[in-house]
Amino acid sequence: MAVAVLVGGCSDDSGKGDGREPNANMAASKVCEGTLDHSAAAALQHLSGVDRFDELTGTNEAGESNTFSLSGAVGHLHDEYLERSACRVYKSGDGSGEPLLEVRFSASVNHPPSPEAGGDRVSYLLGVYALAGPTGADLFFRCPTKPTRDGAVVGDTDYVKAEMAAPAGRMRGDSVDRDRMVILNSMARSVAEAAGCASTAALPAQVPEGKDS
Repeated sequence: MAVAVLVGGCSDDSGKGDGREPNANMAASKVCEGTLDHSAAAALQHLSGVDRFDELTGTNEAGESNTFSLSGAVGHLHDEYLERSACRVYKSGDGSGEPLLEVRFSASVNHPPSPEAGGDRVSYLLGVYALAGPTGADLFFRCPTKPTRDGAVVGDTDYVKAEMAAPAGRMRGDSVDRDRMVILNSMARSVAEAAGCASTAALPAQVPEGKDS
């Protein structure tokens, strides 16, 4: 299976404007099933300029819950795109229908070569590949997994890809790239723990400085 790197290219057209009610007025530490540690919660507040957030409930086009869960993320790593558990975070009261950020996880048989930084792309020494760009961020880490049910679109794999759609132009602050990677790394650490591969993933608690050239 070829690895497609679409830095932050995971959004679909599932928005708030479809009548589904969100989990409203949540603290940053509570979104995405509490997978944001202290630094990641602070990063989310920094990026958004607010301290309360909404997250979708209801079901998506595949009949899967729109509320992110670690069990859903791990259980659907090998499944179709729409079946994967996605965390979509909105600023509370935002009526635009566009999430501030969206994160998904998927199994991958390989990973891209070392990312090329420069211009509007910043690489990080995280996992086996980590890059933040104009539309979001990608992080690949070692995590051997197997399909959990028949009909999976991907077989046994050695890596997991964490992808975030979060356009830099919609973010605030002077550390947009690092803040997005801090959030993605925190969520990836939680997924690795839930998948039983935390030691193999070896994702650090603190994100190192990025390289932009």
